[in-house]
Amino acid sequence: MKHLKFLLFFVVVLTGLSSITEEALASTYPSAVAWNNFLYGVSVEEVDTKDIGNEIGKIERLRDPMPKKNGESNDIRTPVGSLLFEINGADTQDVIAVKVEDKFFKASKFGSIQLTTLDRIKEQLWVVTLSVCLLVLLTLIFVRRRKRRHIG
Repeated sequence: MKHLKFLLFFVVVLTGLSSITEEALASTYPSAVAWNNFLYGVSVEEVDTKDIGNEIGKIERLRDPMPKKNGESNDIRTPVGSLLFEINGADTQDVIAVKVEDKFFKASKFGSIQLTTLDRIKEQLWVVTLSVCLLVLLTLIFVRRRKRRHIG
């Protein structure tokens, strides 16, 4: 019973550590929107309305810590319903504009949509946590059986 309490305590501590790590890493991500399978970093630089081209998309979901699908944003400053536009004279593969209220903000491409570092860390952390729990459980079973052999 003592070993079971230790195992339960160990699992709770590891789960708590994974939550702390996730929150710390999530706060380090830049403001971004996903469109056309690319991530665009939203800046505070405004784009003049005369430079705005056609509407090309819309923010449909907020996603934390990083957008993973087209139409997602990770920043409450680019809420659901914000529209995405071309910038005249610029390639949409490089830069787009995000309309928030009555202002247009420049968003520059910084990568393609893919599994983020946080997602990889979370996957690895759960694998490690489960592996350690399994190892502790097997050790407890082994020790218990060994004690029974010595007693009987």
